[in-house]
Amino acid sequence: MDTQVFQLTTLDSASSGIFLSMLLGVALVLVLLMVKPLPKKAKYASAGMVIAVLGLLSWVFYKAHDTSVRLTPSTMLVDIPLYRVELPRQSLMPAEAKIVSLGEDDAPKLSYRSNGVGMPGYSLGWFKLADASDRTNKALLSVTGDGQVLVLPTTEGYLLILSLEQPEALLASLLTPTL
Repeated sequence: MDTQVFQLTTLDSASSGIFLSMLLGVALVLVLLMVKPLPKKAKYASAGMVIAVLGLLSWVFYKAHDTSVRLTPSTMLVDIPLYRVELPRQSLMPAEAKIVSLGEDDAPKLSYRSNGVGMPGYSLGWFKLADASDRTNKALLSVTGDGQVLVLPTTEGYLLILSLEQPEALLASLLTPTL
């Protein structure tokens, strides 16, 4: 088996518009800092922090349009902004995986985001689960919109919850035994 690549769904136009509006707002804060009379050191320190935030958010927006899952005979690489994860296939539990909409009753219930990006139409990062079990109490998400997601348990103590273009194809490949 060669490497298989599965694309995650990208941001829809509404989510992209919200993200771009947020970037524009941060850029506006930078402009306001530059024209506001402040001590020189405070102005440069503030501008540096805002530029860093603007750069990070711009990079996340760019990478959100180029996300994928790469499946090899021995590993699965989840390439998402800020949280690139490579897991051995032995750490995955595809027999317990399911494809659901997050609003359904059998979908994992998210409690709060402990680290990541959250905005309408885009959830990225680590989330605590409200319906935590003894084995799993957190999840790594890359979810765009409210469509179907693949919920994939791991032996690492967390779930992977991913919006994929073809979740059935990834699940079928995970269930296929490797040689």
